[in-house]
Amino acid sequence: MKLIAPSYYQRFRCIAGKCRHSCCKGWEIDIDPVSLERFKSLGVGCISEEGTPHFILKEGDVCPHLKSDGLCQLICDHGEDVLCDICRDHPRFRNFWTGFAEVGLGLSCEEAARIILSEKEPLRLVRIGLCDEDGVQISADLGQDGGLSAVEGEGPAFDPAESEPDFPEDEAWLWELRESMLGRAAAMKDPMAARLYEYLVFRHLADALYDGRLEGRIGFIEHAFETVTGLWSGSPDKSFEALAGIARRWSEEIEYNEEKKDALIERFEG
Repeated sequence: MKLIAPSYYQRFRCIAGKCRHSCCKGWEIDIDPVSLERFKSLGVGCISEEGTPHFILKEGDVCPHLKSDGLCQLICDHGEDVLCDICRDHPRFRNFWTGFAEVGLGLSCEEAARIILSEKEPLRLVRIGLCDEDGVQISADLGQDGGLSAVEGEGPAFDPAESEPDFPEDEAWLWELRESMLGRAAAMKDPMAARLYEYLVFRHLADALYDGRLEGRIGFIEHAFETVTGLWSGSPDKSFEALAGIARRWSEEIEYNEEKKDALIERFEG
């Protein structure tokens, strides 16, 4: 399948030890089966196989392999390819449509939040390569149907109506709705608020294809936007770093908490 992403996506790189809010702290870290076998062969410790295999966190819910300098001991010893799926993939999320998938960056990540919220131009989706059925990129070459120069976020804007002749009507309708909501963001005078709204729409609306919770998801998007911008308005520190930090904390506490997120979506349904 084609893999689509915001034009800023490929600028993202984990800042590792420079990150002040490491994703190696405060999160349960599950281990996929392939990685579990790899870790066993390497003698990696601090793993529990009760229920879903996971790392046994240290005091303060810290990954046992996080070094004092903020770097990962596993990467230092074995390279980035040793990581389990969840560590390798964070902070990415995916939307799935007929014939293509979208990949984006989650706002709970400090560096992702900086990239997303500092953009000056409206959201632009580009083709970045091919992916497997799980939305994992397998190639950065689209071949004869358009080429690619998306390493720096270049490339043609993606329109499924032009490139996916069998795009289903229900998906086309939802795509048009999303485009309309993104158009609202493009008209906002505050670029940072516009980028926040775009992110929320891009992240949360497409899943209505699978759970049918369109009204609830729209309500969640609007509520989230009003909540974060309200916190921005009330913040005595109006620096970019402070406002981005507020958005990041909201994402971590609400957006990445499935129970809280689902409760809000349900609240706005019907």
